[in-house]
Amino acid sequence: MAIIKISDFSKEAASKTKGLILKEKLLEHLDDADLAVDFTGIEMFASPFFNNSFSALALIYGFEKINNIKKIGLDSTGQNTYDTSIENARLLSNSPQFSEQINDIVNNANKDGEQFG
Repeated sequence: MAIIKISDFSKEAASKTKGLILKEKLLEHLDDADLAVDFTGIEMFASPFFNNSFSALALIYGFEKINNIKKIGLDSTGQNTYDTSIENARLLSNSPQFSEQINDIVNNANKDGEQFG
């Protein structure tokens, strides 16, 4: 099993920048049979982190694939933040009127730093 430890590159799971780092690390292992992200020791969570990692990849590769990534040591605050981010991405993916916004997320082209949520 491939395990990506957030603590190897960050003390938080809150910023867009750290979310983009996780996104790249996830991409390296997305085809692995078993993949986990270890949040042990992480206590600060915010939607930009999850929007720019898990949710952005879910819009590209599908929600089932991303939901199969195991999350280790994610406390209830982190889980709630993750769930909200994924639900926002589902809303976007199910709403054709948001197709331009989805393209911005997928292409990481939104210049103002906010992607959604």
